[in-house]
Amino acid sequence: MFKRANKITALLVAAASIMSVVPAMAATKLATKDGTIEKAISYDGGKYIYEGYRTDDDDKAVYYNGGDKDKKLDDVDTLGAKFDDKYAGAFDGDSREDEYIVDLSNGKISDDDTITDLKQTALTKLNTKLAKTDRYDGLPQISDDDFKQIPEDARSQFGDIWYSYTSTTATSVEAIATALHNHPEVTNVTTAAGAYYGYTNASGSYIDCSKTANIYVYSKEKKKMIKFDDFGDTDSDTGITIGLPTLVKTLGQDKDYLYNVIKVPVVGASKNKIASSDSNYQAVDYLYYVQKISKAQGSDKEKKAYLPKSVESYEISQYLGDDDVATAFTELNTNNDEYRIVDGAIYAARYDGDEKVKVFKLALKTSVKLYDYNQTASKTSNDKIDAHVVQKTDDADQKIENTNDDRSWTFDVNGNLWAIKGGTIYKSVKAGDFTEVYTCDRSFDSIDVYNDDNLIAWEDGGDAYTTVAEGKKQAQDDANAIVQPTPAKVGWDKLADGSWNFYDATGAKVVNNWANVGGAWYFLKADGVMATGWQQVGGVWYYLNASGAMATGWINDGGNWYYLNASGAMLANTTTPDGYYVGSNGAWVK
Repeated sequence: MFKRANKITALLVAAASIMSVVPAMAATKLATKDGTIEKAISYDGGKYIYEGYRTDDDDKAVYYNGGDKDKKLDDVDTLGAKFDDKYAGAFDGDSREDEYIVDLSNGKISDDDTITDLKQTALTKLNTKLAKTDRYDGLPQISDDDFKQIPEDARSQFGDIWYSYTSTTATSVEAIATALHNHPEVTNVTTAAGAYYGYTNASGSYIDCSKTANIYVYSKEKKKMIKFDDFGDTDSDTGITIGLPTLVKTLGQDKDYLYNVIKVPVVGASKNKIASSDSNYQAVDYLYYVQKISKAQGSDKEKKAYLPKSVESYEISQYLGDDDVATAFTELNTNNDEYRIVDGAIYAARYDGDEKVKVFKLALKTSVKLYDYNQTASKTSNDKIDAHVVQKTDDADQKIENTNDDRSWTFDVNGNLWAIKGGTIYKSVKAGDFTEVYTCDRSFDSIDVYNDDNLIAWEDGGDAYTTVAEGKKQAQDDANAIVQPTPAKVGWDKLADGSWNFYDATGAKVVNNWANVGGAWYFLKADGVMATGWQQVGGVWYYLNASGAMATGWINDGGNWYYLNASGAMLANTTTPDGYYVGSNGAWVK
């Protein structure tokens, strides 16, 4: 039994050793197609839209490809941004005055409901609903400048349509007086009317995010975290007060939540500090938080204004002494990062200026341990405090084409990061290592990706591109077009007239010579045809059977007997080994 177990163990070890040297799956080659592309958006099912032209005979315009052929879109020549879950904006001219929207699932173009039109409709619906609340009574209507489509990053992405809004600070003395009378809670935030903020979708279903806080502030005096349920609250035990938040940026969304960064004024807590080391101690007057806000309206209202169903808050700071928390703060407060939300984590990516794209996984943590520090950065005890913070938990980087660094990397619809460099297209999943997925022309420096099976890559300013579907097909066509050498013939080859030729091991045709096949000898005549019957070779007569095999011993031909020795040569004018005389023609003389 033990011997058997040892054998099985040995086999498993051997198998593991073999598997360890098996190379990873090779990247799929995408061959090159002709076409000049200035901007492109990839979509599902092999579909894409691009600004440019296929050949020199084509006009520069916007073309839609449904997976089979290009269709020039009338009235537009400039491609805009992604919108909603399946649309792209398009314009007639650089002025962008004439706006259209293209359905990427079918290529249909329309100017009835443009991105601008939908935004204005949503804004009108929002103002109409806010006007019916007491919370916004006396405040100016939300202006177009304070109503922004999200996400707010430099490049577009597919996703549900949501807008952020901020109420405008009052400007006139009369408006200020009215606002302060109706909203005394805002006086600790601004010197005028203050500002509420929130979000709404295209139908005007909004959530006011300036009421529910659910943030934690550390009390130096009590050596504990104080929870604040609402903005504007004061903790009676410590005297700490938090004011209304300022929306710093909206990071993104997933199916059920919106994620943002807010800045919150804190009064009475400037001498309170927690950290995990003393290297980065600094007192602050404001605290920053990432908020995870439910898209759904809750049952609670504030002066008839809808509040989110749930709100979670996580502090971000560069002064907590935790390097990973500090990294999260940096990546969430730069203007260079793009963000995606995957499985409740924030993924931040940016070009780092050193021919690399970097991606960070920023996790929302509810139990990070931090030390208690005093104003002079001396640790007061070894007791640790549980803090709700955002913390970097993983990161990765990849070299990219620095000739076009703003298009050499992109997120796909699933939140995976893609990059292109030196003829290879790479992918990182959840800030994991970049892996090779496709190979392409080394000149390509731009890429847009919908998902693993749908992307488009091209050379900025060049005349070539590729997609997954077209590139694979072209690669197969190129392979089939290569002239394959005809395999060499070896052995017997039957001709149309029923005769036979023979080719040796090198593929050479045997002519006017002998060939030994399977222990039998055959003679191929000057034309290469296999001989049968009598054949004179070098002045000696041989007899080849009907199969072509050389005969030996006695044979009967035409009623006469002939004797062929072991070499196949016919005997004549001599006595055979068995005592019979053969004449000059080789026939037996009776």
